[in-house]
Amino acid sequence: MEKKNLLAQEILKEAKAQGADYAQCTVTESEKKEFNVDGGRFSLMRTLFNRNVVITVLKEQRKGTVQINRFDEDAIKTAVADAVAAADSGMPDPAWEFADGPVEESFIDGTPECDTDRLFARTKELLETIQEKHPKILMEQMITEHNGWQSVYMTSKGVTYRKTAGCYSFSLMYSGHEGEKSTSFYGSEVTLKTLDKPVIECGLIERELKMVEDQLDPKPLEGKFTGPVVLAPYALGEIVLWTILGNFASDGCLIDGSSIWKDKLGEQVADPSFTMSFNPYSEDVVISERYTEEGYPTANYDLIRDGKLNCFALSQYGANKTGGKRAANSSSGMTVKSGDKSLEEIIAGIDRGVLVMRFSGGSPSPSGEYSGVAKNSFLIENGKIAGALTETMISGCVPEMLKQIRGISSDTLKDGNGSIPYIAFDGITISGK
Repeated sequence: MEKKNLLAQEILKEAKAQGADYAQCTVTESEKKEFNVDGGRFSLMRTLFNRNVVITVLKEQRKGTVQINRFDEDAIKTAVADAVAAADSGMPDPAWEFADGPVEESFIDGTPECDTDRLFARTKELLETIQEKHPKILMEQMITEHNGWQSVYMTSKGVTYRKTAGCYSFSLMYSGHEGEKSTSFYGSEVTLKTLDKPVIECGLIERELKMVEDQLDPKPLEGKFTGPVVLAPYALGEIVLWTILGNFASDGCLIDGSSIWKDKLGEQVADPSFTMSFNPYSEDVVISERYTEEGYPTANYDLIRDGKLNCFALSQYGANKTGGKRAANSSSGMTVKSGDKSLEEIIAGIDRGVLVMRFSGGSPSPSGEYSGVAKNSFLIENGKIAGALTETMISGCVPEMLKQIRGISSDTLKDGNGSIPYIAFDGITISGK
């Protein structure tokens, strides 16, 4: 850590010498240990080392940023010169603002050191368990790894954060196969602090494997109707949650004025059962975001609380551009408050609808309208799963959906990055052949 600390000091000194009014840098060294499985067999084991330096400068309210992967003196001087040149060629913007010091803190997050033997054992165990319990699943690719790193964030305003962190991650891509029949592919991911329990028990991996196996005999949906759709956590993120963040609540859409919620702060924008938060310090988050890129310390916050728009997800720059208030973190640790009914209980209350595990379609419009294919989906009839569907279209409008929530599950995806439930929405257009 001391070497990285000294390098950061040299970068700031060099930036001042080259005329920067403000400078900040992040110096990181990382190590990755990785196992790959392709087609159900181990195919790769490797260790990767990386160095990374990000330098940002301000000069006469112009910002320049450069990123390199070398620590030597010549490379650093050149990178600083490039950052200053980038600033010189930019447009002045008085909205740039960074945290004031003095601040000096150090953090340890997750599991910085890898237990390589146990990582291999858990990977092998996961592969063998899937082959035994889910013989119809073909593991097209599995990547398991441990990432560990040390970083120093330092600014010319006297702000210094040092972080040592590490985590295990498992990324699975698979499909169901039986004779000539096969399903669409599906992916499960989980980030872990420890390897204390079998990986198949983490996140929703076991449930998702079973659901993909159940998709080997899909039937086409006849006709078109408007009804309820249950979105599994990944589909919920793709259609709803990232639309809320990107189209309605973050820097870009608020600065350019395209957000339909720009004047709705404090108003009811969703059903009162819906609370969406960013909680980097939740026990469900393995690696906490401790500070923002602008150097501010972080805290948990509710974006939408009991259906009301509580605040916007603005950086300090975005706050200065819009006259708003900076959010407490950089949209880290996404969490949606769970409900009091299981997924099965929610489905039991639906006469006819669709359960969607994955969505394939274009990005929703600025107003939140979307249309696409419900992948890995199931027909719901008379309160039960009636079978898998071939590609079925769904369309709707996110702001309207948020006001037509009929159920939020107690079942949640806790993947190490947050906590997301299943949510059932009314009023969705569902189209078959």
